[in-house]
Amino acid sequence: KIVLPLSVPGLISAGIFAFTLSWNEFIYALTFIQSSEKKTVPVGVLTELVRSDVYEWGALMAGALIGSLPVVVLYSFFV
Repeated sequence: KIVLPLSVPGLISAGIFAFTLSWNEFIYALTFIQSSEKKTVPVGVLTELVRSDVYEWGALMAGALIGSLPVVVLYSFFV
């Protein structure tokens, strides 16, 4: 009853900082990396699989799965 309400502002601040950091890293990679071989997974998925109004959903979902696998593996080790 006491701990969670007191920690909510800190959790919100940490969430905002994490989102801002990841968004900035995405924008930097999108701006500065030009070759397809050196792109990170999120930037590669966006630039290679989305063409104007045509979405390649199968490849997009496969890229999302590949991008989330390291997080799932690390989570399984620490929980």
